[in-house]
Amino acid sequence: MYFLKKTMRRPFAGFVIAMTTALGANVASAAPPASLANTTWTMQINRDIVQLVITSQSGPGAPGASRCRVINGTFDVASIRGWYCTDTGQFQFLHKNAGNANTVRVFSGSVSDDVPGETLFMAGTVSVHDANFGDYGEYNFSATN
Repeated sequence: MYFLKKTMRRPFAGFVIAMTTALGANVASAAPPASLANTTWTMQINRDIVQLVITSQSGPGAPGASRCRVINGTFDVASIRGWYCTDTGQFQFLHKNAGNANTVRVFSGSVSDDVPGETLFMAGTVSVHDANFGDYGEYNFSATN
């Protein structure tokens, strides 16, 4: 009886070890992109389609960049500035008015994991701070790279 119990445990233990190893390998290989610099995104904000260009991303030695990096870019002619966390894919950036540099919208969200050969996605919420960009409040957005 002892032999039977011991033998029955081995296949199950082997299965658990194999599944843990396989799942661990998949999780370890999926991660957000290391940089968003020089990327162009087609964004849908509520019902509008716009183009976001992220032109630069600071490096790890920059002030305030121990975990997240400063990003800069444009929406058409207006500038954006914010941060992107390379380990989690989270970001936030401010959309500034081209004429007076006031914040008109704030975007918060996440970037999908970087999988070779697959499209990158970005999604989150946008808060409107200037009535020229819609009713005040928070709305959804999504984007593809």
